[in-house]
Amino acid sequence: MSFRSLKWIIVVLILITVLMGVTGYYTYSVYNYLFNPSTTQQSPEKTLYTATNTTSLNVSSGGVVYVIGSGKGIRYSTILGDGLSSVFYCWVRVPGERPGVAEEFKLCKPEDFWRFSNEEKSYTDFITTYVKPKGYITVSLRSREAFRFGVFELRTKLPRYSNGPMLWFGFEAEDLFMGGVIHFMWHTGQGRLYAFAGDIVSRAEMDITPITGVFDYSSDYHVFKIVYREGLALWYVDGSLRAIAILGSGDTRDSGVVYNAKPYAIGFVRDLPAAQLPILLDIDGGDINRDYEWSIHPWGLRVFEGDPKIPIVLDLYEENTDTKLRGLVTKSGSRIVSAPFPGTLDITEVTFATNGDGKLYIEAYASGKWYTYKTIDIKGGNIYNIKIEDKNLLYRIAFESQGNVSIQEARVYLK
Repeated sequence: MSFRSLKWIIVVLILITVLMGVTGYYTYSVYNYLFNPSTTQQSPEKTLYTATNTTSLNVSSGGVVYVIGSGKGIRYSTILGDGLSSVFYCWVRVPGERPGVAEEFKLCKPEDFWRFSNEEKSYTDFITTYVKPKGYITVSLRSREAFRFGVFELRTKLPRYSNGPMLWFGFEAEDLFMGGVIHFMWHTGQGRLYAFAGDIVSRAEMDITPITGVFDYSSDYHVFKIVYREGLALWYVDGSLRAIAILGSGDTRDSGVVYNAKPYAIGFVRDLPAAQLPILLDIDGGDINRDYEWSIHPWGLRVFEGDPKIPIVLDLYEENTDTKLRGLVTKSGSRIVSAPFPGTLDITEVTFATNGDGKLYIEAYASGKWYTYKTIDIKGGNIYNIKIEDKNLLYRIAFESQGNVSIQEARVYLK
């Protein structure tokens, strides 16, 4: 091989090496641009989110940026450390200012309407105010993070106002129930508390005021909690379960309330909410010619993702009462009926025990009637774990005693 030929071979090898390096560099740059864009090249949507949350995972495809929740949750520490605008965005609804425009939505800063300090009037009674000023129809705070299922908990006072607004709090995808809701509504003018579940087309609206027996939550703090899992949502007030929504999708029946008495209301929803929902804190409606204030502080707000399969253990109560079956003493020949419980999850198991004999009936609800599903002879001193193999909308138990009998256990396990 001549020196001239060797020289050309070396030149070709150098060119190939350079070409491979350039190709690798641009391949890596394109990959980085698509899947890990720098802050100087990212879209406006990503820039806005990064300014408030730098721990989220971002996937870009076709020019659209998808943001997966950071998992921080909502709590006082997050708001205190990162700022209110890092956790919430805010919009307001106001009357239109031009001919032909009835109303207008405007983007605002949460800090303009929710102001709080770290100072306390007394322990955990913080100085705070969340306002809907005169001239505003709605002030809405919406979380930046969405939660796959989840647990929402709020400790607050709920004000009363003549001709006052509604306070909405809990899970909601977007305004007008679109995308799904699982939340509370307090009507400040009427003094009524509701549990809502469903979507824009069809939903259950459960008035739980007669169940709680409370018409004024303004003088003391109360704790409002929502547990959202696959197929079921539960509303608690001060630790007591006050509403259940059975969540499904289909057209077999319309959404609505199927049981509306103590200890809890039960609704059925056929327009399924999304599994992943943000939260809202809204002051909505009322007389727009005056100011309204809601005494709410971030210390009392906690929201985290939930377990879609979380087990639920419910004490069984005598229907239309706050009296648990456990501990009741029944007279000979009497019949005690429980409040209903959901029968739509994968596992439904009743645990029952007495100190005397009797008959236990498992009853199923269908088309507005109760039917006998199973009958069990109960012997005192034994514990019975009764698995319900079939799915129905609701079940309940009824016990007929043979003598004066004390019920020692009565609960249901759902999963």
